[in-house]
Amino acid sequence: MDFKTITAEFAQSVPGTDAFLKVKQQSLALMKSDAGNAAAYFLIYGFARSYVILHDDEGITTEVASAAQAQLLGYMKAIEPTLGNDRALLEAMNQIVLDYDGRRQLF
Repeated sequence: MDFKTITAEFAQSVPGTDAFLKVKQQSLALMKSDAGNAAAYFLIYGFARSYVILHDDEGITTEVASAAQAQLLGYMKAIEPTLGNDRALLEAMNQIVLDYDGRRQLF
């Protein structure tokens, strides 16, 4: 399993808690197997974990679930091409954090 595969699977999944739970679990596994990019995986893990905690026992609209999936997918796609390039990865992660802070908190 690699981050590209996780991103592609998430893009094809039905929006909702199950998809975010899978990303959470897979990101955690990548943190352990690819320590050089652990901070990036932890960032994605944290977003997915937050979604699961916030929405696991709560019914949400399809629109909200789709918007949250699109947002996380955008972050994953921003990280994917920078893996292995420390400077580019740090820049991408900084942009993600700034973007997240300026948005409606879906997760």
